[in-house]
Amino acid sequence: MRGMTRLRDAISVDGSAEQSMLRLEQFFESLRDRNGVARLRLRVPTNGPADGLALDREVRVEARRPRGEASLNDLMLITWVPEGTGVFPAFEGILIVRSENGTSSIELDGTYTAPFGTAGQVFDAAIGHRIAESTARELLKDLKAAIEA
Repeated sequence: MRGMTRLRDAISVDGSAEQSMLRLEQFFESLRDRNGVARLRLRVPTNGPADGLALDREVRVEARRPRGEASLNDLMLITWVPEGTGVFPAFEGILIVRSENGTSSIELDGTYTAPFGTAGQVFDAAIGHRIAESTARELLKDLKAAIEA
């Protein structure tokens, strides 16, 4: 689709794929407020003189395992939409948990649409995609920490 950009990254975690998927479900469930809406802060680390500085944005996140397909047990659908206005794009994709010799990996794979139309596409081509990749990497680190806690 025009304007859609693919985002894909992965991280290794300690534990079996089954255990990792269970902990992912628990993590996303823990984000829900009393109205059932889950929110998550996505961070974009910055490279500069102020180490550890990051831009962040709260997003509404929906993560769920599809039901009814035995072959999809290692898969979780994930979407997020930024709260309010800002430069964070909406994302739609999947988290895949794979078994790897007693450990497992989590892969994030999906697409986002750069905000601000044509100007956003130019920004995305210049530096926006690198920002999206950094954000995905930070999210995967957070998921790894939640699984291994």
